[in-house]
Amino acid sequence: MTNDTPTIDTSWELKWRRSLRKRLINCLARIENDGKPTQELGYELAKAKECFVYWNSDVALWEKHKMVIPTRPMNESDEV
Repeated sequence: MTNDTPTIDTSWELKWRRSLRKRLINCLARIENDGKPTQELGYELAKAKECFVYWNSDVALWEKHKMVIPTRPMNESDEV
């Protein structure tokens, strides 16, 4: 029996899961090192929340897309 179902690309999930883990570790380090709420801790928490939202959704916004816009070639008589 062959499995003809296409493979689902979950690399975006892996990216956001790793990013979330890194941000949460950074939060723990900030709490241990600073001992009080700081602006840097707030930043790490905000980024952790962003990573969680993207990990929990079906959106892969981090993927880069390339667009090529065709242009007409310039002639020697065209001014710059």
